[in-house]
Amino acid sequence: MPISFRKHEEFFTFHDPMQDEKLIDRKTEIRFDPLTGETSRIIFDPGAPFIPKDYSQLAKETEGVKCPFCAENVSKITPRFPDELVEGGRFIAREAIVFPNLFPYSKHNAVVRMSNQHYVKPEEFTEELIADSFKAAHQYIEKVLEFDNQTEYVSINWNYLPPSGGSILHPHIQVLASEQPTNYQSAITTNSHSFYEKEGENYLTSLVSEERNLGERWIGHVGSISWLHAYAPKSHYDFIGIFEAASFDELGSGNYEDLAKSMLRFFLYFKEQGVESFNAVMHIPVKKHAAEQVHFRLVPRMTIGMLETSDMNVFNFLQGEPLSLKSPETVAKEVGKFFNEGK
Repeated sequence: MPISFRKHEEFFTFHDPMQDEKLIDRKTEIRFDPLTGETSRIIFDPGAPFIPKDYSQLAKETEGVKCPFCAENVSKITPRFPDELVEGGRFIAREAIVFPNLFPYSKHNAVVRMSNQHYVKPEEFTEELIADSFKAAHQYIEKVLEFDNQTEYVSINWNYLPPSGGSILHPHIQVLASEQPTNYQSAITTNSHSFYEKEGENYLTSLVSEERNLGERWIGHVGSISWLHAYAPKSHYDFIGIFEAASFDELGSGNYEDLAKSMLRFFLYFKEQGVESFNAVMHIPVKKHAAEQVHFRLVPRMTIGMLETSDMNVFNFLQGEPLSLKSPETVAKEVGKFFNEGK
């Protein structure tokens, strides 16, 4: 079996005051990513409940003249692309508007303002709103690839609400394109090619087959996308959507519509769990290669308890060791009900 799901269990022995000073063994599970070998820890701690925050008041304080993405400002104060890249300086696709990031993270970095509405709650997103935004991002990528043939790495990124690191409440996504990869792009590309050279198979499509057969972390299909939970998650939840498309040229409108349908199902699960924020990335290989596949990674973000404690700490940022409060197998079963046929 080419894909190995490896873990190491450790036990810490102590007297538990919550159980009348009973001597217990508390387990920590260290899991190894099947592709990269990177580890993450399952700590099996129910922790404080996740309580979603209502941003309605903050929305009132930041909308309109105070928001560069609101209707009265977006065409006046956001940057414009050079006309040789985009005639007129911006792409417009119904409510979605694409323009340059004023402070870019990459050689090519567009912002897609998703909606006219300043604050869109998860339950207020529609398939059309999400799909149109990603289709607009696709249109920008198409222009970049025509304009700059050195571009090798492309991603579409989404920070939703403040816990995710989003600095503007108005919903938006970002497109990054460059000849230089991020650490994630470098790791997934290098290791996928190594796996292909060793096994003669595409890692991600093999992972879909393996996880579907095991059924432990399998979530379901939505059209052209297969969804599962990561074996060694990058946070408390870590959902991976693997597209049938292998590269940018194979992506079409239907893929983004399937992604939009998927997101609405995840939003139902988030509401049940008390989660309102997330980070997401769509990794898109520019050139088709048998080792690579378009895929989407979705990690909910939350604050914990009365102190609204961040879900990230020294382990994530300085030790490079993600933590998860729940086992992936438990989460996959919980979210799977929203992906049943007929949903």
